[in-house]
Amino acid sequence: MTIPGSSGRGVIGRAERLIQTSAPSPTEIFALIEDRLREVEATFRDSLSSPIGIVDEIGDFVANAGGKRVRPTLHLLTSRLCGYKGPYDVVLGTVLEFIHSATLIHDDIIDDATVRRGSPSVNFRWGNNVTVLFGDYLYAKAMQMALRAGSLQVMETLAQVTLRMIEGELLQTRYSGRVDLSEPEYLDLIERKTAELFACCCELAGLLAEVDEERLAALRAYGLNIGMAFQLVDDLLDYTGNAKQLGKASTADLREGKVTLCVIDLLAQGRLADRELVRRIVDGEADDGPAIARLQERLRESGALARTHARASRYAETARAELRRFPDRPARRALEALPDLLLARRR
Repeated sequence: MTIPGSSGRGVIGRAERLIQTSAPSPTEIFALIEDRLREVEATFRDSLSSPIGIVDEIGDFVANAGGKRVRPTLHLLTSRLCGYKGPYDVVLGTVLEFIHSATLIHDDIIDDATVRRGSPSVNFRWGNNVTVLFGDYLYAKAMQMALRAGSLQVMETLAQVTLRMIEGELLQTRYSGRVDLSEPEYLDLIERKTAELFACCCELAGLLAEVDEERLAALRAYGLNIGMAFQLVDDLLDYTGNAKQLGKASTADLREGKVTLCVIDLLAQGRLADRELVRRIVDGEADDGPAIARLQERLRESGALARTHARASRYAETARAELRRFPDRPARRALEALPDLLLARRR
């Protein structure tokens, strides 16, 4: 299914590829915000231009690297749900993508990554010193842009989510290589690192539209649960996805020392052979091919993959229930469909 007026490239093309599933047509969702999403893309690119050569060079590289723009999409849809008519949904959609991009850039430095979305990472091309400064530049630029909304609540919300995400990153460095990580520890980690920004996307829409406290809380809960579901599916794709589509090698997370929920589930079953297998992969002692294949087999046959997907589905259903506080309108129906589209993604 092709979105009218889309060449299959750019932000709309990326969004369409994200949700090519048997779920409701992406046209029904993205037609509601297509123009606004294009404005976010243009603002994102324009805001990365700079008279400082190195900033302009890296900014152009980051803009061309693309991305799924899930967070601006979520923000624009919830702004539409709340009936917001002003200009600041585009501004804050761009701000959210800046913050997300900054976290990815800093993540790549920490992970010593060489590839991002199938292309060389920023740190691989420009080195860690320049890259960490560019990540800081994106954070500062995001906050500068957010001031345009003229809302202290908006600024407080953005500052809070940034702190929570940094806390999550600090926790992840502490948890690296731990094969005894508990389920509560892991869920707290991904709430901070991923789900909080999804919650912020929706909460900011409510703040712009000045909705009441009950609906503001519902928006935040919707985003938080969508974010949890999104991250669990992302974790699963590390074991089940196509490496070419993902833009990274399969099981890359575990080989970087990141133990995710499906592995925690597997290890909770108490088989010493499974624990030794995971430990050897994390420590780099295993022959990648056979060891990874065996782990993937164990995750399937033990039911760990299925149970993790079921957990993601429960988060998605919880998110959908929060929308009952809003009138039945196209934006609500789009947001009700979005969880299933994210659950079915392949990249």
